Amino acid sequence: MTLEEARGELGVTAEAEPELVRRTYLRMLKTRKPEVDPQGFARLREAYELLKAAHDGTEAPRTSAALEQVAPATVDAPHASGPLSADARLDTFRARFSTLPSDAPTDAPVLIAREAVEALPEAGEARHWLIKALMASNRKEEATQAFRDAFNQGHPEFLLAFAQTFPQRLTEAEINLLGTTAAHPFLWGLAEELGTSDDWDKAGQAALVALAAIKRHPEHPPPKPTWVLAFLLQLHLNGRPREARALQASYSAWLEAEGLLDAFQEQDEAWVWRLVQELAELDDDVSPGVRKLLADAVLNGNLENTREQMRAYRRREPERAAHALEQIRARCPSFQAALGESLVPKGPPPGVTRPSPPKKAPADAKPPAPDTGRSASRYTTYALASVGVLMATMVAVGVMTFGPKSGPGGTEEVTREERVSAAREAARVLCAAIPGTDSKEACTGLTKLVDSVEAEDCPDVSRKYMKVLAVVQEQTARVPANEQDPAARQARMTAARFRLTDELRGLCPQSL
Repeated sequence: MTLEEARGELGVTAEAEPELVRRTYLRMLKTRKPEVDPQGFARLREAYELLKAAHDGTEAPRTSAALEQVAPATVDAPHASGPLSADARLDTFRARFSTLPSDAPTDAPVLIAREAVEALPEAGEARHWLIKALMASNRKEEATQAFRDAFNQGHPEFLLAFAQTFPQRLTEAEINLLGTTAAHPFLWGLAEELGTSDDWDKAGQAALVALAAIKRHPEHPPPKPTWVLAFLLQLHLNGRPREARALQASYSAWLEAEGLLDAFQEQDEAWVWRLVQELAELDDDVSPGVRKLLADAVLNGNLENTREQMRAYRRREPERAAHALEQIRARCPSFQAALGESLVPKGPPPGVTRPSPPKKAPADAKPPAPDTGRSASRYTTYALASVGVLMATMVAVGVMTFGPKSGPGGTEEVTREERVSAAREAARVLCAAIPGTDSKEACTGLTKLVDSVEAEDCPDVSRKYMKVLAVVQEQTARVPANEQDPAARQARMTAARFRLTDELRGLCPQSL
C-alpha cells in the first residue's frame, strides 16, 4: 500500500495533521471490527501505520501479514462451520487489543473490553481485561463495580481478587461470603490489612470469619496465639470492645473444641489472655482513653507511662476517671494491682461524688472510636515483643505486691515493714539478675537505697534513686552474648525494677 492509497483508505489529505489522522482511524475502527470485516480492518490498520510511520520518519510495521493469519479463521469460520466459538471470538478481541496504537486514548481498551464482556459474559478473561483497563485509567469506582458484577454473575474467583485489590471496600456481606470460599490464612491476612487501614469494625469481622474457616482447611496452621492476643488488644486499643469480646469468645470456644485450652493456659501467653479477659469485662461506656491506656500498657510493656497518664487523666477529668477506676477495681484485679493503690483507691477521689452504676450499653450500640494517633500495623510483628516484661511485672513476681493485700475481711493496708521487706526482696532479685561482675556497683547502690528508705530519709532517697536507676538501666540493657534466654533475663530485671520502684514510691510518695 502506497501513501496515497493509505490517505484514500482513511479519507484524509496530505496536509492532515497527525492528530486528525489518529482520530479518523479510531472513529473508523468502530465500523471495521476484525470479527465482522477482517480484511477491511487489516487495510485500515495498515493505512494508519503507514501514515504514522511516514510522519515519524520510521519504517512502517508489517501489519497486513500478521493480520492475514487471523483473517482466514474469522472470515471462513462462519461460512464453513457456523458461528464462531468462544475461543475464536476471544481471539478477535485479542487482535483488537494488539493492534491499538501506542498513542490510543486510555478509554480505547476499556471500550473493547466492555464489548468483550457484553459479547462473552461467561468468559472470565474478558472481565479481567475490563478490570485491568479500568485500573490502568484510574477508574477505581468502575473497577469496583466490574469486580462485583463478575462475582455476582457467576465468577466467584473475582471476589477473592476484589478483596486483594480493594479490601477497604468490602461490605459485611462480602466478608461473610469470603468466609465460605477463601482459606483462613487469607482471611487472617485480610483482617490484618483492614486493621492496618484503621478499619477495625471490618477487621474484627474478618477475624471472626477466619476463625470459623479453620475447620474447612485443617491443612493450614492457625495463627500463633501471640498474634491473636495482639489483635484482640488492638481491637481494645482502637475502641472496638464488642468485636474483641466476640472474637475472644469464639477463640476460646475453638481452643476448647480442639482440646487445646489446657495447653494454651500452661503457656506464657496465658497471662496475657487473663489481661485481655479483664479488658473485656469493662463496660463499653468506660472512657475510651482509659481502655486505650490499659491495652497500650500490655502491648508496649510501659507500666510507668500508663501510671503517669492515668494520674493526668484523674486530674483532667475526675468524674469520668472515677467511673473507670471503679470498674477496674471491681473487674480487673491484675490491672488494679499493677496500677497500685494510689491510682485505684478504695473510694472516689476527694471532692468527687461516686457516680451511679452505669447502664449497660445496648447490644447494637457502637462504642466510641478514639483518635489513637498511631499506626495500627505494629501488632503483626512486634506488638507483643515486650509483653513478657509486663507479664512478669504484673504476675511473675507476685501481682499483689503492687497493691493492697487481700484478707478474709476484705482489703487491708500494707504495713511499712512489709513494704520495706518487699523492697529488699525486689532489690535482691534485681541484683541477682544483673549479669556477671557488672552487678557490684548496682547492687551496692540498691542496698543503700533501701537502707535510706528504712531510715525514713526520703529526701535522700530521691537523689540516690535517680543515680542507682541510671546504673541499673545501663546494666539492664547489657545482656551477655552467650545468654541462653536473654528475653527472660530482661523480663526478670525489668519486673524487679518496676516492683522496687513501686514499693519505694509507696514508702516515700512525696519524693518519688
